[in-house]
Amino acid sequence: MKITDALLTPNRFSRPQIPLKSVKKIAVHYIGSAGSTAKNNRDYFEGLKDQIPDKTGKYCLNKDGTYMLYKGQRIALRWVSSHFIIGLSGEIVQCLPLNEWSYCTNQANGYSISIECCHPDANGKFTAATEQSLVELCAYLCKKYNLDPIKDIIRHYDVTGKQCPLWFVPTKYQSEAVANARWSAFKQRVAYIMSFGEVDKPSNNAVSDVPFKVRIIDEALNIRCAAGVANKAIDVIRGGGVYTIVEVVQVGSATWGRLKSGIGWINIGEKYVKKI
Repeated sequence: MKITDALLTPNRFSRPQIPLKSVKKIAVHYIGSAGSTAKNNRDYFEGLKDQIPDKTGKYCLNKDGTYMLYKGQRIALRWVSSHFIIGLSGEIVQCLPLNEWSYCTNQANGYSISIECCHPDANGKFTAATEQSLVELCAYLCKKYNLDPIKDIIRHYDVTGKQCPLWFVPTKYQSEAVANARWSAFKQRVAYIMSFGEVDKPSNNAVSDVPFKVRIIDEALNIRCAAGVANKAIDVIRGGGVYTIVEVVQVGSATWGRLKSGIGWINIGEKYVKKI
């Protein structure tokens, strides 16, 4: 299971950095925009940071101070994000650290990890690749947080009654019995691989909780202005020491961590640091 780390920029609309102190549920969602990709939706979450609120704190303004309009109506501010997005080909993108709130599941935001899933058609049915990645990710998270997949994987519908994820909830096109049978079968798949299969661990640091501390073991470790060796080195750490990492990204085969001080990024591969 490969997870691409694409954490959102801290901002009040999609990454408020409210501490998620405990995880009691895994909440499954569907995107609602048929055919859109994981990247499309991650970029949408990121773009919310640029919203300009009016004096009421309810509506969006243009840069010239006029109201943004759609069909003559003012556009409301949006607070939206999720921890993960699973794409049409099963790719998994992580948007938020697991110890921060998402703005996805209403009153359950304070105790849940949220997963948004892309879908090709308006009926909300996931591709086989998307559903398989969802099964694997849910199994991993349930094991990580000691959750019961039958009781603790929930739908957005279970919290608010919203028809989300659409394929797994009652609608005018499918009965409650059909929807619940689909949902039960999905959770049973998660339970099965947890009991009889091997729970696939992520292939990178994407689901590692941040912040965490590392001890520098390299004699002279560059601090760069951004993640990746192509970016300018702005300082050097000499003589070791312990540093706090607050964000992790993958650039090629290398894993980079952002220093708590805000000065820049360091390579946090095993050759350079030891996690403590």
